[in-house]
This record gives sequence, structure tokens and C-alpha cells, in this order.
Amino acid sequence: MKKILSLATAVMMLIGMISTAAAYDSVEINGMEYRLSTTDNYTDLSKVEQQAKFLYDALEDHPEVRTYVYLINSSRTVNVKDNISAVPVVYEAIEKYFSKSTTDYLHLDSLERYAEYYYTTDHHWNYKGSYAGYCQIIRMLLGPDEPLIEPVEEGTFPVKFNGSINRDLKLQDSKELFTVYRFDYPEMKIIINGIPKASYGNQQVYFDGKYSRLEKINHYAKFYGGDTGIVHIETDREDRGTLVVFSNSFSNPITQLLASHYHDLWVIDFRYYLPGQDKDFDFSEILEKGNVQVLLLGDGVFFSQTNPYHKLRYQ
Repeated sequence: MKKILSLATAVMMLIGMISTAAAYDSVEINGMEYRLSTTDNYTDLSKVEQQAKFLYDALEDHPEVRTYVYLINSSRTVNVKDNISAVPVVYEAIEKYFSKSTTDYLHLDSLERYAEYYYTTDHHWNYKGSYAGYCQIIRMLLGPDEPLIEPVEEGTFPVKFNGSINRDLKLQDSKELFTVYRFDYPEMKIIINGIPKASYGNQQVYFDGKYSRLEKINHYAKFYGGDTGIVHIETDREDRGTLVVFSNSFSNPITQLLASHYHDLWVIDFRYYLPGQDKDFDFSEILEKGNVQVLLLGDGVFFSQTNPYHKLRYQ
């Protein structure tokens, strides 16, 4: 498998690194160029360990809560080009703090697996990667006998998807069509930042053909739902308890899938969360109700950025 980096891409990557402090690389897999968003997370673990401690401390006051951790392994946590099948050192650092919790991570055993799970020009997992992660997470949370929500169909929209890396680098040369799975979700009551919504994201809008054809559009955010501080989804499965998820944009494709297994789902993204954003969200009160699971879900950046988790204690 030949590794490539075109001159145009290299120049744009240099510009991107200077202007955004981001780091990018490129690898060829089965004749397709995959642009990689990279960090120093697999060599410098100080920030990861600091964040893991913050997360652990935030939940320390509630030892009765069942806590689970899932790392979304990607080019931000493992050296895709040279050692992709290695256990991410980020995961090992997290596991050290959460040794009494159940933990897992998205396994990448080959370059072909990376190509199956990730977009060519975006740092997020694609529809196959996010579905594989959902299956792992449900097995971790609810055991091997829990029925999974299965895709109804695979849909490909006739529009090129220029992902986050291309947008950062001011490129619109993607050859990848935007492809998703379609699911039949149970009836849901959806509240975003305290405001009732008819849907989460615009999935049906896309399948109805009412989406933008512009190649600069962030179809990941448009389809799955953009980043928000707090999402609350309620189903009629009153015997299934509550799941509270602390995450970032990687949770967007699986939010409704996870919600399908619970009575209450709360997803908190502290990059956008403000205390009181949803008057019904009281972390301590939710935990006191019992039958609550907490899931820490994110990529290497989520587990290395210091976020204000103390907000939970003082809202």
C-alpha cells in the first residue's frame, strides 16, 4: 500500500498548520487518498491523563453510578501509517483512571479497516464506523443479548462530501459521495437545549431529496445534527432506565440509536453546554433516581481537552 502526499495537498497542509495549528497527513489505501487529522496524543499523554482525572473526579461523588468509557480510535490516537493495529496509548492512559469501569475502544486492525470506518476528508467516523461503534457500546452497556437496531437500507446521495479536513485546508476536491445508513427509530420526544424539536438532525429531509448540493456543505452535521450543549431524548420504554452521555460531535450519528435502548437519554457536550440551558437537566437529581448509566464517549481530542466538568457540581 503506497503512501502518498501530493504537492498541492502538502502546500495546503502547511498553510493549515500555520493558520489553525492543526496537523494533517495523507495515506493511500486501495488507490484512494485518505487525509488524516493528527495530533500528538499517541506520544504526549499529559493532557490525556489530566482530562481523565477531571472526568474521574467529576463522577467520584457518585460511586453508585455505573460508568463506561469508549474511545473512538482514529488518526488522532494511533499512528495510522506505521502502527495502526496497536492498542492506543490514549486508551491505556484512560483505562488506568477508570480501572473499575467497563472500557472499550474502536478497533482498527488494518488500513483497510480504517478506510471502511472513516471518511476520506473528514476526521469523524463514517456510517459504517459509527454503526460498528454503536454495536460495541450497546454490548458493553447492556450485554450480548440486547437486540440491536439494524439498518433498513444504505443510501448514497449524489453529492461530493468535502469533510472537515478539506474545509480547513480550503479544498473541494473530494471524490467521495455522502453515504449513510437509514434506521427505523421508535417514537421519540426530542428536546435540544431545552427546546422541543420535531427531529434530531435532518435525516428524513435528506432521504426526501431536500438537501443542499453545494460541495462545501458539512453534510455530517446537516444530516446527523449539529453540535449542541444538551440533547434530551425520551422514549416510551419506561422500564429501561437512563443513559447520560458526555461526548463531542462523534456522538451525533449514534445518539438516536443509543436512545432507542433507554427511557431517557441525555447527551452533554461541554464545549457548548451552559448550566440551566435545559431547566429539566439536573445531574445529581437524575443520578438519585437510580438505574442510571454514564458513558464517556469521544475521540482523542475529547479525552485530551480540559473541559469545565465542574459545571455539573455547581449548576
